[in-house]
Amino acid sequence: MDTPVNRDLPPALIDELRAIVGADGVVADDSSVEALTRTCLPFRTLPSAVVFPRDVGQVQAIMLAAARADIPVWPVSTGKNWGYGEKAAVYEAGITMMLERMKRIEHVDEQLGYAVIEPGVTYQQLNDHLKQTGSRLWADCSGSTQHASVIGNALDKGRGLTPMADHFGCLCGMDVVLADGSLLETGGGPAGNNHVRHTYKWGVGPYQDGLFVQSNLGIVVKSGVWLMPAPERFDFAAFEYKAGPERLGAFIDDLQSLVMSRAVRAHPHLANDFAMMCILAQYPHELLGGRRHLSEDAAARWRREHGVARWTFGCGLYGSREEVRYQKRMIRKVLGRYGMVQFIGAAVRDDLLGRFVRWAAPIVNRMLGKSPEFTDVMLPAINLFRGIPTDDFARQAYFKSFKEKPKVDIDPARDGCGFVWIGPVVPFTSAHVMKALALTKAIFDRHEFDFFVEVIVESPRSVIVLVGVFFERNDAADAARAKAWYEEARLAFIEAGYPPYRATTMSQPHALDANPPSKALLAALKHAVDPNNLIAPGRYGTPQR
Repeated sequence: MDTPVNRDLPPALIDELRAIVGADGVVADDSSVEALTRTCLPFRTLPSAVVFPRDVGQVQAIMLAAARADIPVWPVSTGKNWGYGEKAAVYEAGITMMLERMKRIEHVDEQLGYAVIEPGVTYQQLNDHLKQTGSRLWADCSGSTQHASVIGNALDKGRGLTPMADHFGCLCGMDVVLADGSLLETGGGPAGNNHVRHTYKWGVGPYQDGLFVQSNLGIVVKSGVWLMPAPERFDFAAFEYKAGPERLGAFIDDLQSLVMSRAVRAHPHLANDFAMMCILAQYPHELLGGRRHLSEDAAARWRREHGVARWTFGCGLYGSREEVRYQKRMIRKVLGRYGMVQFIGAAVRDDLLGRFVRWAAPIVNRMLGKSPEFTDVMLPAINLFRGIPTDDFARQAYFKSFKEKPKVDIDPARDGCGFVWIGPVVPFTSAHVMKALALTKAIFDRHEFDFFVEVIVESPRSVIVLVGVFFERNDAADAARAKAWYEEARLAFIEAGYPPYRATTMSQPHALDANPPSKALLAALKHAVDPNNLIAPGRYGTPQR
């Protein structure tokens, strides 16, 4: 039997926290704490209190107060990483520090193409700021939600879709509060007088920014983030795979060649049929026939009803007129061997052609046997590749547990949706991708879950095979089945040499178990900068209390 955890904080500490951030910046009653920290995972922990600092000074003061009381602090930006852990810590009790009120956009440099922002700045806020100020710059965004933190997603190695899809790769020059309350400026140059800290990543000496990604060595309270100049031309390719399964490997290799040659400059997500159906429809419980997941025949029937191909992806095209013309020619030539390619980027234009494409889209989709929902997601999908965030695709979290998806106020954790992701990184070759897909499919079948997979182009050399399951979060047996699926998949991927690119909070303490020297080095670094293990103990393989 587990040892009971005392979740009560010393009253003097609660009073001190309220003095630091104000009475409205501390939540300590059990019901409010529970509501604030819900998770989509088959895993649950509860903090003792949640605090909401508004500036760097308050973050520093909170850390000093926590140190005096020897209470751990779990920092969170906005907590919208649905399916990975949200606001939940890996341990019970302690203080959860929410940085969502730190929303300052300090500076946007139009010439050098970067912004300096705080961790509460969301994709929507940054995009709105750029549009309202007439900026020529785009900010890449996540495909999850417009309310996710730009910095928070980057620090967990989140991915986007444009040529700037490597979100951590776009961070440059951080302000970091350490466990003793001191403030560190990364960048390797003179503190307070480093003109290149947001333009030159490497600095002098060991690279410091990397110490704070998927890390608990400090709390990032500000960072530079690189932005993308709006291209001269933009278009959008919609691809549907129509060839047989025996040609999928050849298709993967040809797609890799397009990415390597920069004929594809975006980072598309190749979604299987079930992943597409999550977006377009509600789960067909009536087709289960007493099973816990759809049979091959039932899945095929469901797929045909909506006109969904076995594999689908969208892809932005960027550059000069000549460059976009080259990309279209190569995509049509290579991918046309395997299915249907349409160029529909004009749909976002406010001119005669754009209006015609938007008018014609539902008619064309009906002729192709597609459901009206294809037209509904067309503009949000294209806009993601222009750095314009949306909640349209986060709505898929509701497709199995609810009769319909909400149109606004999307919050799957708050609303009781259950799902969990894992994304092993795989070399971008047909041999490795097909092996990973087969490995994954067998695990889905053993645990009787529907096969959800997206092959995400990480680079010309690697892909992320993102897989996930949807479950009834309030059904203990179903949650246990999802947890067992996750643990088997996680261990199987590591054994196969395909480590995940990020971890959920229920597995973070074991993230480096397969690499003892790396785990030991990280533990030594943690002890050096945070000897009392105050900041997020257990995060990404570091020692737990």
